[in-house]
Parts: sequence; C-alpha cells; structure tokens
Amino acid sequence: MAGAKVHITKLAAAGRQLQAAIRMYFAVEDELAIHTVAAASYRLLVDLKAERGMDEAANVYLTSVFYAIRDYRRSSLPEYLSSDPEFMAWVKDLAEQLPIRANSKIDELTVTVSPQAARQFWKSRNKIANFLKHADRDAGESIALDDIDNLLMLMQCFSAYTDVTRDDLGNEGLVFQLFIGANQTPTTNAASQRDQIIQKLAAAPERDRRRMCSIFITELNKMDREKSAA
Repeated sequence: MAGAKVHITKLAAAGRQLQAAIRMYFAVEDELAIHTVAAASYRLLVDLKAERGMDEAANVYLTSVFYAIRDYRRSSLPEYLSSDPEFMAWVKDLAEQLPIRANSKIDELTVTVSPQAARQFWKSRNKIANFLKHADRDAGESIALDDIDNLLMLMQCFSAYTDVTRDDLGNEGLVFQLFIGANQTPTTNAASQRDQIIQKLAAAPERDRRRMCSIFITELNKMDREKSAA
C-alpha cells in the first residue's frame, strides 16, 4: 500500500540493536561502536523492566551472587574463578550467609538494594556509555580502552532482554548463548549437537572463537532469508 509506514516498538528496537551489537562483537569491530549500540539497547530494556516493576540493579546483584554461590555448591565454577583466592574467599563468605544450595532456583529468591548501592551501580555501569554520549561537561576527559568490557555489557543486555520477553533473539541469541557456553567449563560428555558445537568453540583461541560465531550467524541468517524467499 502506497504511503504505508512501518512502526517499531521499543522492545523491537532494543532487540534489533542487541542483535546488531552481537554481530559487531563477533566480527571484532570497533569496541566503542559496539558499546554504544549495546548501551542504547540496554537503556531501553532497563526502562521496559522498570515499567514491569523489575529493578535492574537488584536483578544484576541477585544473578551474580546466586550463580556464583550455586556453582560453588556444585563444584562447577570455571577454573579462572575457582583459582582466584580473593574471589573464592568472597563466595565462601556469602555462601555461609545466604540460603543458596546446589539445587536452588533463582526465582525462589528476591533481593533489594539501597538507594546508595543503586546509584553506585549505575555510576559504574553507565561510565563508558556516558563518556561516549556526552561532552558538555567533560570535553577534556579520556577513558582507558581496557575499561571497556563489551562481553559483560552484552551478557547483561541479553539477560535484561530475556527478562521482558520470551523471544530468543533469533540466530544472534542462539549463537551468543553457544559462545557463553564455550567460555565456561565445557562438558566432557558432548551428547547433544549443542554440546559438540560448544566444545569446538571452546577448543579455539578467543579471537578465532568470535570469528567462528560471526560465520555461524551469517550463514544461519542467509538460510533464513532463502527460506523466506522460497
């Protein structure tokens, strides 16, 4: 129909931005551009969560603490964490205080954070994004590239996305989850095709792993386009 317009919802916009940021990350594109796109998606998702009564700062704290303690109880923490004495001391101390067991489920627990803790959380979380977005008060400032952790940003953004929708984020979401699985301790019994892919990714150097994921997404999206056109 002539003159028809396509309308995009806030959630759809956040999803497309996140998909783009994931593709850029795997293609090893510019770190600053990746962070800007991911942060834009994250901001939308945080607001959508708030509209649904969910507190992102509290959710992040609960998620990080819950899985650290649960995996400690299961003796399944990744080696890079279990070999860190300071981290292990922190986990053991929390494990003694919190009722989290090896079979606990995250939806069984709730957490609240103080206004001061929330402000500190957002100050840290928005540091890079604000630097890349504003220059009215800090035109002479600079940042260290080592401070940019795009994988952490993408993980938190993906988590926030799944908090507000059951949509799996398509091929980008699928491959991103495989990549995260490969970064963790891979299973030795690769019974499923998913486990086999994770093992292959885990065996590759980190940069090659990202390139492999980029190829996976490109090929899967190409197959989807061909199916749609058929």
